Amino acid sequence: MKKAIFIAAAVGITFTGIAQDKYVTTANVAFKSQNYDEAKENIDKALSNPETKEKPKALFAKAQIYLKMQEIEKYKSTAPYREAAQALYKLAEVKGDFEKGTVDQLLLVCAANFYNDGVRMYNDKKFTESTEMMKNVIKIHDIDQGKRFEKIHFLDTPAANAYQTMANSVYFSGKYEESIPLLLKVKNNDITRTASVYACLIDAYNKTSKTTEANALIAEARKAFPNDVTIRNYELNYFITSGKQDELLKKLEEAAAKEPENSDIIFNLGTTYLGMANPKDGKKPANAADLVAKAEDAFTKAVKIAPDNAGYNYNFGALYFNQATDFNDQMNAITGTSDADQKKYDGFKASRDAMFGKSMPYFEKAYSVLLANENNLKGEDMKTFKQSILALKEVYARQSKLDKSKEMKTKYESLAK
Repeated sequence: MKKAIFIAAAVGITFTGIAQDKYVTTANVAFKSQNYDEAKENIDKALSNPETKEKPKALFAKAQIYLKMQEIEKYKSTAPYREAAQALYKLAEVKGDFEKGTVDQLLLVCAANFYNDGVRMYNDKKFTESTEMMKNVIKIHDIDQGKRFEKIHFLDTPAANAYQTMANSVYFSGKYEESIPLLLKVKNNDITRTASVYACLIDAYNKTSKTTEANALIAEARKAFPNDVTIRNYELNYFITSGKQDELLKKLEEAAAKEPENSDIIFNLGTTYLGMANPKDGKKPANAADLVAKAEDAFTKAVKIAPDNAGYNYNFGALYFNQATDFNDQMNAITGTSDADQKKYDGFKASRDAMFGKSMPYFEKAYSVLLANENNLKGEDMKTFKQSILALKEVYARQSKLDKSKEMKTKYESLAK
């Protein structure tokens, strides 16, 4: 996600200080004369001298000079504010109360520069560099264990956002294990607690096989953001993978009622009905026919909303195809030759042929949609394409459309080469 820029104005900052040694004195004189090259040269000499490198007035002078250079186009490309920040960190360490009002303003200007550079790097997907910038925003916020700016809440939001940017940078770099503690801290901060943070954290848990933590977080996220679509989908996926069909069905029915035009939800509702009607153990429930009818209704709605979705069409065709297969099995189970047996056989055959006929337009639609992009098909799309061809080969044969059946056979064999 794109991040916004943090503005911290330097208005009101007063650059003061009396020189402590000759280099600091010369640097300050040059600074006041706006001779910044000379000012920089001399203050660098002062800071390289063991006797003055940690003296407050030398550090303070460096921060003033380098931050002023940051405002001048000639020096901006070298980001002199970063050197200014290092001087201010040291100054806060050796003499925290030195020119505190002005130093606090200088630190805030540094924080703004770090934050804005961090944002630009993040938006350019330079995640490692962005993280380093944001660490400095947080470092400034946390000076003196966070006490230095505890009364200036102005910095709380940028610091929280900086932490979120760091967490996102690590997450989007694919370092999921490393991102988890960062995302947890972001999630637990009122300023940055959002549905998207929950989503990233849930995904990080899933990608690191922390299923228990992911499921617990999904429940927490659903309470915090009950209407967020991404969180809802995580919950639905949880129920799908855990095999809790009754709970899944309830959630899907609730979601479908709220979003009647969401074809994915409607389709998933249909497949859930169908799965419950045809459990893996083969023991169909007493209400199997009712569940199949509900699945048919859901698929009808899904293909009406998204008529060119090959997956929807293939699965709708499969609903009828599988029923046709069931009738075929019942035909084959009849071994008698009586008139009653023949009548039963003919009834099953009529039902079988009717179901094959119902399946055909959906398989044909799936086939035609995927055929238009045949050269680019991969994964599930290619699998659906092949299955549609095989299904049509069988349906056409049952309908005595042998030329078309042969065409599908040839097409399938060409894909296998």
